[in-house]
Amino acid sequence: MIIFEDELWPHFGTIAQTRPLFALRVGALTLMERGALLAVQYGTNEPMGLARSHLMDCFGPTEGLAACLRVGAPVVLINARALDLAWLPELLKEPLNTVYLAGECLLGARITPALASAVLFYLQAQQAAAARDELLRFARFRDVGPAEPPLLLRYPWDLISQTGEQIVRDLALLEQHIPRLHAPPPQVTVRGEQIYVAPTARLDGPIVLDGRDGPIFIEAEAQIEPFSFIQGPAYIGAGSLIASARIRGETAIGPVCRIGGEVEASIVQGFSNKHHDGFLGHSWLGEWVNIGAMTTNSDLKNNYGHVRVNLEGVGQFDSGLIKLGVFLADHVKLGIGMHLNGGTMIGTGSNIFGLHSLPKNIPPFTWGGDVFREYRIENMIGVTRTVMGRRKRTLTPGYEALLRAAFELTRPAREHTVPPAVIPISPAAALALARAEAEAVGG
Repeated sequence: MIIFEDELWPHFGTIAQTRPLFALRVGALTLMERGALLAVQYGTNEPMGLARSHLMDCFGPTEGLAACLRVGAPVVLINARALDLAWLPELLKEPLNTVYLAGECLLGARITPALASAVLFYLQAQQAAAARDELLRFARFRDVGPAEPPLLLRYPWDLISQTGEQIVRDLALLEQHIPRLHAPPPQVTVRGEQIYVAPTARLDGPIVLDGRDGPIFIEAEAQIEPFSFIQGPAYIGAGSLIASARIRGETAIGPVCRIGGEVEASIVQGFSNKHHDGFLGHSWLGEWVNIGAMTTNSDLKNNYGHVRVNLEGVGQFDSGLIKLGVFLADHVKLGIGMHLNGGTMIGTGSNIFGLHSLPKNIPPFTWGGDVFREYRIENMIGVTRTVMGRRKRTLTPGYEALLRAAFELTRPAREHTVPPAVIPISPAAALALARAEAEAVGG
């Protein structure tokens, strides 16, 4: 299996600068995780990722793509924007050189290694349309549906709007390793039957698990503190802490997160903190995000109109959704008491503090509050090393190189909105900025 990115990856650019589309969580799992579980089920090899060049060292196959062609087995191609893989078992039964289309988009294919080698050049450059045209010269095709959910994601808000249904669709995969809770511990109130809890998860009552509207999955080593409420469909990742929080339906929380306050219909990719009170609704958080106490977002306009979103470098779009919150990319840090409007997008590595209301778009690697500046990459790397160390993770040379590459690739987005960090300022102002930066890092 090779999972490839296509031409529409820029639609997700703000939240995908440091991760490929197949590593974005939607529902309980990422597409790569979903493909890996299906690979075990159907006896195929582990899926391999094919993404933008600066991501390949961390997210691509360690042995290289050429290895998959040398084994002589059929190659299965999967679009990284694919949401539900219900169509994959049928594709695996198809004759060799069969292509699945979603409208005009290449959804998947089962082809010979020779034909795969003829299109990998295009797929490595995210030129799936050219790969599709080449495949159709030699292969039969089937149009399996429209190029929109539940077949293909098109915009970042699809991740949020599809998560509730996707958790339900993932039930067949998740119940293979998370057993159903038949005998809840004392002071744990269970409503409904679809409650799945790993044996090593810790449930400290009094808590309520309400599975009447959809399943609840709680992974290994997760801890649910007293006075928490979890409403399905919901997913709590391995090692995560729910700190006396209200987790409302259609929420997926990845591994090793610290979550408090109220969360509704949101995705937290993993290794992120929203430990204190405040509302997070209809939103997407990346990895290594930290949200200060009482910071909260709006997910509904006063006039109940559709929320509009500005996608950097692509344009402004009407999401078509009445309820939509915020998108915080990997490594975003927000100070205390901030208010974010629906449709806000904050780019990778930004460290924002000292504001009451934030602008709707903040470029990647932005630092500051009343005055925004380009975040010095050395400082950002230093903070990242510290933050990852607190979760017993190591900032590897490969991941550091990825962050530095993302910094350079996103420099044009900051040129007209954020002054460079090296602009000369007075000694007094420099001292004030240094103190503010030290406080932000320390918090």
